Amino acid sequence: MDILCFSYGLAYANMYVLRFGNEAIVIDPCCPWDETGLSDVSVKAVLCTHGHFDHISEAEEILARFSCPLYISEYDRNMLPDPELNHSSSFGLHVSVNAPSASFPKESMSSADLGLHTENEFILQVVPTPGHTSGSVCFLFVFKDDHREVMFTGDTLFRRGIGRTDLGGSEEEMRRSIDLLRTMNDDIECYPGHGSKTDLRSEKRLNPFF
Repeated sequence: MDILCFSYGLAYANMYVLRFGNEAIVIDPCCPWDETGLSDVSVKAVLCTHGHFDHISEAEEILARFSCPLYISEYDRNMLPDPELNHSSSFGLHVSVNAPSASFPKESMSSADLGLHTENEFILQVVPTPGHTSGSVCFLFVFKDDHREVMFTGDTLFRRGIGRTDLGGSEEEMRRSIDLLRTMNDDIECYPGHGSKTDLRSEKRLNPFF
């Protein structure tokens, strides 16, 4: 598996493409697909860590191109079509995603559940981490062959920081979510919604919010 990161847009949000040969999963679709250079890749699923505009802005284009499902927490689904709720209107933009979406069918999904045919099988655990938004989640991928753990933390956890809570979030919920992350495996690689990658061991030692 290759993890490709594309920082894009007003807030330089990170869109991640998890590539398995000529198949892929997209996390937080904010970069136009033509700008990825991945013309030979078929996207099988799109996952959103939360519903803010800078993480969903290219969802409709990618879904139209690949006819794949879009998954987002049931608590943030109403943000997709609404520029006020997804806060694009606050920045002079109009982001509205009207394509069909679905909440996660279960807390854990396999690579096959997501439509992939890879030999590098994994289990995706959807970890609720409200705080930045009420429906914020982290995506924890656990790979069966080498037990590698990779987590996409959206705007819950950054390198040496955490997400803001003044755009429809809750400080109290964010504190509980950080407490949850503190209990997780130190070796988990973390890929945030903005900025560079990190790992939980470093954040537990150096992040002032831990």
